[in-house]
Amino acid sequence: MTTILRDPMVDDYIRELDVDSDDECAIVRRHYEAGNLILLRGERFDLDYAFLNSLNFDVDGPPELLRKIKKYGGDKIAGLGSAKGSPLDQFVFDKVFGSDAGKASYYKEQVSAGHAQCDALYKKIFPNYACTREVKTWRFTSTIYENLHWDNFGIPEIFHQVRIFSNISPAPRLWRTSHRIDQYAASVYNQYNLAAFSEKFGDDLVRHLNSAALGGMKGACLERMPKHHIAFNQGDIWLCETRIVCHQIYHGERAFATMYFSDPATMDQPELGFDARMARLHTEQAKDHPAGAAAALVQ
Repeated sequence: MTTILRDPMVDDYIRELDVDSDDECAIVRRHYEAGNLILLRGERFDLDYAFLNSLNFDVDGPPELLRKIKKYGGDKIAGLGSAKGSPLDQFVFDKVFGSDAGKASYYKEQVSAGHAQCDALYKKIFPNYACTREVKTWRFTSTIYENLHWDNFGIPEIFHQVRIFSNISPAPRLWRTSHRIDQYAASVYNQYNLAAFSEKFGDDLVRHLNSAALGGMKGACLERMPKHHIAFNQGDIWLCETRIVCHQIYHGERAFATMYFSDPATMDQPELGFDARMARLHTEQAKDHPAGAAAALVQ
């Protein structure tokens, strides 16, 4: 059972829901678009967890390869075990799989199975979303004391995304989450001169707040934001729009995560998409503080 400690200083946006019927999937979709974090009850990917946890990706090696091994999975494993594989593929094959072709092949099978099951879950819950691309990662290196942040991807586009996560490790994956971006940004709009970002992508505003308000990676765990605490058990599956919900991995060992990009127009409520929220933030703040907004635009 997932352990959740809710902080009364943060909106209670955590939901535990089922997806056994079309009506239940519609409820999950509605809550996801509303910016809630959703734990799926009774859902678990059918994977060989014992095998996956026998793999040790926390190995020694060149820093430039170790940085890339952090999220080794998805399309990156295509060359695993192949003589034509990249230096990263060969490094993983040697160091993680002990040059065992059978073990590497079985890992590929597990990754493929995880992808297929996650794709099916996404299509079940979001059947009308027009997916434009997807990113899948198997994060098998240890993470501890990540900085609190809203995700920003440096993509100069307007898009909606669905993020699906699952804990592979027998050890709980510890998340801490705080305010949603539009609510927090409204409360500090003038303090951090956010009107200066009114003509830019929301990504730029998020990047600014991550650094100016939360201290960035150098200030990990030193900010004083109130937080919910969540311990996801092995096999737990949860959904979270990480550009909207402020979050950090406090500790985690192995996880499978996906990002599905889609056209916001195919959402049930497009006005709840990340970019629509950012546009509404600036519009509402300009109405409340017209002089401040005008001053920011001429700076």
